[in-house]
Amino acid sequence: MFYNWPQLYAKALVDVSDVAEAVAKTQGGFYDVYAPSAKVGGQWLAMPHSIVGNAVAYRKSWFAEVGAGEFPKTWEELRRVAGALKTKGHPYGQTLGHTFGDAPTFTYPLLWSFGGAETDRTGRTVVLGGAPATDSVAFLQTLWKEACDEGGLAWDDTNNNRAFHAGEICATLNGASIYIVAKRQPDKIRDENGKPLWEDIDHAPLPAGPAGQFPLYLNMEHGVMEYSPNQKLAKDLLRWMHERANFEKWFEACGGYSVAATTSWEGHPMWQKLDKPLQIFRTAARRTRIFGYAGPSTPRATEAFSKYIVTDMYAKAAQGMKAEDAVKWAAQELRKIYG
Repeated sequence: MFYNWPQLYAKALVDVSDVAEAVAKTQGGFYDVYAPSAKVGGQWLAMPHSIVGNAVAYRKSWFAEVGAGEFPKTWEELRRVAGALKTKGHPYGQTLGHTFGDAPTFTYPLLWSFGGAETDRTGRTVVLGGAPATDSVAFLQTLWKEACDEGGLAWDDTNNNRAFHAGEICATLNGASIYIVAKRQPDKIRDENGKPLWEDIDHAPLPAGPAGQFPLYLNMEHGVMEYSPNQKLAKDLLRWMHERANFEKWFEACGGYSVAATTSWEGHPMWQKLDKPLQIFRTAARRTRIFGYAGPSTPRATEAFSKYIVTDMYAKAAQGMKAEDAVKWAAQELRKIYG
């Protein structure tokens, strides 16, 4: 199950609190994103399993050419640096399409980093229409024109990977796959000088805005269906999967692409063996939020997510709609869901 799906199927899921609490107790506890995602009415209705993090893959040498020894830490710095790179034919690559991961994991953190939110803490009042959201959209318009590959509006989750490997963009938000694939195919994926591209790739978090930096990662869980005749067997399987000796094999095979749901795995020896660009994913899950913020991640929040309201708010602005009008449109769409 992805994200907060246990909230959607709550009436059809078996309580697996006995499994979840035992694993959490012995493995350092779950990351904060799991309680609002998989816990309903005080019960764990799904067993947290893993989190796929993301980070900005970027070309170290190209950034150095414009005076950036590291990836920009703020959005404004990124606008300046990526803008300089765009003038050299190396724009920043970002989709604003209806993708599974790469668009919403960019647009929600952008909104949050400016202090914006979909609802208040109760989840009953839409608060998107304020200045923080408008400021974030106005910034995106500038970033898009000055620094981005404007064809990204039509991209899916594969286009940025291919564009990066082809040397068409300087950076893009992605999982670890751009780096991993480039390293697996050093003879095929090379830079403009004929050298293996993976040697020029590093990772960094998305930049911070006025309110900070808050990512959206893909958290996963396993649920046991109420209608199953094998509920005990299913729970026994979950226990077996999360025994350290068994889970460790899966964890090591992922090589940082996907990390555990519990915090103790941050100290696993595997991290010391991984390449430096992959080590950023060791602690990536600590601060991830879930859509619906600042309210609870309810089925209504999922409906808004599945309709790409936040992503479309930015896409409309990138295509020329005024920032305040794009925000007004998005707030109206949210009110249709939240009432």
